[in-house]
Amino acid sequence: MARLRYHAVLTGDIIGSRRLRPAQLDSVRLSLVNAVDLVRRWKRGMVKGRPEFFRGDGWQLVLNDPAMAMRVGIFLRASLLAGGLADSRIATGLGASEAVRPRRVALSTGPAFVLSGHALDKMTQYSNMTIEVPKSAGPLSDWMPAIGHLCDALINQWTRRQAEIVCAAIDPKEPDYERVGQLLKPRVSKQAVAKGLSGANWYVIRETIHQFEAMPWEGLLRAAGKHKIQREDSVNQKGLSGARQPKMVDR
Repeated sequence: MARLRYHAVLTGDIIGSRRLRPAQLDSVRLSLVNAVDLVRRWKRGMVKGRPEFFRGDGWQLVLNDPAMAMRVGIFLRASLLAGGLADSRIATGLGASEAVRPRRVALSTGPAFVLSGHALDKMTQYSNMTIEVPKSAGPLSDWMPAIGHLCDALINQWTRRQAEIVCAAIDPKEPDYERVGQLLKPRVSKQAVAKGLSGANWYVIRETIHQFEAMPWEGLLRAAGKHKIQREDSVNQKGLSGARQPKMVDR
């Protein structure tokens, strides 16, 4: 029996895409592709296939490492905001995947894809970011959306310049302020970097990312899957025990 794999599926749509000209929408898509290419350099094999675009302003990305989902999602939004053209809603689903098609991500199947797609569909105007895990994960399934909403509330306050600084600071190697300043164009001092990150509430977001990445996601998602199966088996057994038994007929 094949070992079950767990993924993070990020499904999003570009905010205000109807106001963009075709060339601008193409530029936003290219910005996402370029951002994903940078993510590939963070950790070898982390990105599954390529980002896929659909319905004009929709997109989807699969990560082999669920623990990196929050860092990647925030980075993708920071990249778009730094470009100054658009932002994106992002719904992240963490769970098992039955069949992942690297060349056509949108045709893949499994709980992670269902969670991500449904989360985007039910997203309200009050938040542009959410994280979903199986309901069988217990209280974690209630906390994850709230954490996504809180991060979104901070991201929505960013200026374009703050988003640019976060883009450089969010690398998993977490470069120091001097290095971050050197990565920006034009270069800025480490004092300017510190001020920009403070205004972006980067310290709160970074701490949240650290805690998210420290979670034993594979074990948690595996346990959630087993709990769901056990619960379904229990329900089925109750159904069978409560079913009307056929009458015995003497012959």
